[in-house]
Amino acid sequence: MKFLGVDHIDIIVSDLEKSIDYYRKFGMHPEGTVDNGETVFLWNGDDDNPVRIELHKQQDGQTLGIDHLSFLVDDPTDAQKEIEFLGGVEFLFEPFENQQSGRTISNSYDPDGVQIQMARQTSPGTYKNWE
Repeated sequence: MKFLGVDHIDIIVSDLEKSIDYYRKFGMHPEGTVDNGETVFLWNGDDDNPVRIELHKQQDGQTLGIDHLSFLVDDPTDAQKEIEFLGGVEFLFEPFENQQSGRTISNSYDPDGVQIQMARQTSPGTYKNWE
């Protein structure tokens, strides 16, 4: 198993509209939204070299900043099995397809508490088109 690239970076923000406006200036475009508009997916519009950011409006008890790093893998289920075989990594749940994003995901924490996700787009997802 190896990381094939970065799938997305998930960031918790205090003001969603200000953050969307900020990232638009870097060429990012809203791609879709979930959670009644409190989560917005942004991307650079380039299918050959995609960059994706997921912005979450801060909820009580959440710390601002990066929530998790999501890495693209061939198959999150196989990747998790391989890592579990090697030992020393505890996963938060069995891999599953997140219906909103259409990604099959598997999450764990690195030694310093950074949440690491392995993901693969496995369906179109149900999040709403932005515009």
